[in-house]
Amino acid sequence: MSYLILRLKKKLIFRLDLGEIVPDKLKNKKKNVKNLKIFYGNEEKKLSDFFSFQGKLNKGIIFKGNLGKCDYIGNSMKEGEIIVNGSVGEYLGNKMENGKILVKGSAGNYAACSLKGGEILIEKNAGDYLGSSIQGDKIGMSGGRVIVQGNVGNRLAFKMRAGIIFVKGNAKNYLGSQMIAGTIVINGKIGSNPGILMKRGTIILKKKVSLPLYFKYSGKNNYLFLKIFQFYLEKLNSEFKNIFPDTYTVKFVGDTSCGGKGEELILN
Repeated sequence: MSYLILRLKKKLIFRLDLGEIVPDKLKNKKKNVKNLKIFYGNEEKKLSDFFSFQGKLNKGIIFKGNLGKCDYIGNSMKEGEIIVNGSVGEYLGNKMENGKILVKGSAGNYAACSLKGGEILIEKNAGDYLGSSIQGDKIGMSGGRVIVQGNVGNRLAFKMRAGIIFVKGNAKNYLGSQMIAGTIVINGKIGSNPGILMKRGTIILKKKVSLPLYFKYSGKNNYLFLKIFQFYLEKLNSEFKNIFPDTYTVKFVGDTSCGGKGEELILN
């Protein structure tokens, strides 16, 4: 079997930190994986206290069970794959550098925070601060791709510096706030103040919306570069297929209150 399968065997009361249980880190461990130390609340426990084991670590790891209280899955991952057959807790893919994560459920707050590379696909919803900076960091997501097939919470891509985020559903308030660069595509509805205090970057919206005061109308145009961008993205993941059926957009530039030159494109 190509994957190491970890099946959660008990209901969790406290938070479980799985930050060390990523493919590249496990390959470098000389001792038995079952005896690896992890934190359950503020107590140090063995991995085997919570999971049963099956298969071998070749392509990556498959987690099974209700992992809603399991945090830091994919933390600083550099290679391999992680598949979660359910939902996960907070800080999914924190500072991830490469590889792929597939969540067949929802993710908590701070998913893809400070992401550097690789790809994260969440089949349901994500919480607040997706693709954002963690507390104390000056920049958020700086590379990679994030695809959410459901909805996301507040402050999506806070301080984002590079990379691509595609949300098929809705996003709440303050998406792209203090954004430095990168690209966000929202297929559904959004909340208030998109792009507030953004410096640069591109936010592409499928629905008409009221923008913050300091975004200035910059005309209508047929932005053919979107089709080129879509062609590139389709090669990376089929989820990007036909995300821009129409390339005729209304453009706004801002946030001028902070000298920003970011773009908000609204497709008609």
